[in-house]
Amino acid sequence: MSKITRCPSCTTAFRVSDAQLQARAGQVRCGRCGAMFDAVAALTSDPGAGTGVAEAARTVPGNPVLPGPAFDFGPPDRARRSRLWWVAIAVATLALALQVAYYHRTDVVLLFPEAKSVVEQFCAKFDCEIPQPRRVELLSIESSDLQADNASPNVMVLTATLRNRAGFVQAFPALELSLTNAQDQTVARRVLVPTDYVPRGTRTASGFAAASDLQVRVYVEAVALRPSGYRLYLFYP
Repeated sequence: MSKITRCPSCTTAFRVSDAQLQARAGQVRCGRCGAMFDAVAALTSDPGAGTGVAEAARTVPGNPVLPGPAFDFGPPDRARRSRLWWVAIAVATLALALQVAYYHRTDVVLLFPEAKSVVEQFCAKFDCEIPQPRRVELLSIESSDLQADNASPNVMVLTATLRNRAGFVQAFPALELSLTNAQDQTVARRVLVPTDYVPRGTRTASGFAAASDLQVRVYVEAVALRPSGYRLYLFYP
């Protein structure tokens, strides 16, 4: 059953069907003046409105095609595209959040201890670990000394006290020992990994305890180099 709707801009009348009115919730574009209007709201019962009504000759999906003045159903449903756009943004945001959480999972656990169980479940699912914190600025060498070993003439003994000033467990750092000559030039350098200097029986995987000191004692065969000084610093590889 056809009805009559009228363009409010140019007053052109059109004969429309219920199917056409249901498309795009009745939003159409006038084929004469190009104005968008609500064909449902513009329905008229005026008996004289049929004068000059444009009859549809045929239709194509989404747009009636008329030989004279006509209307179409306007642009695609923007609301639907908007919803899809927001869904895509939400998915992308979630993916980015998961990626950031993965790369900063140690910091997440450090800042939000209550989230540790969640992060552990995440790592169990994706086969990852939660590395111990590595805040080198919260580590320090409180004292150190390098002396010849009285019991072994060819050996020198490095002793040092390392301190973790953080309120949380950290990974053990690496130590770099440089031996220097009288001109303060480096004659030898050695990097000590945790297994080289932690006391025997200490599990390096357990980490450097929070707010604690560690006594280091390392034997170095370097007497033949006749070093006159040394430098020692700690770092994370």
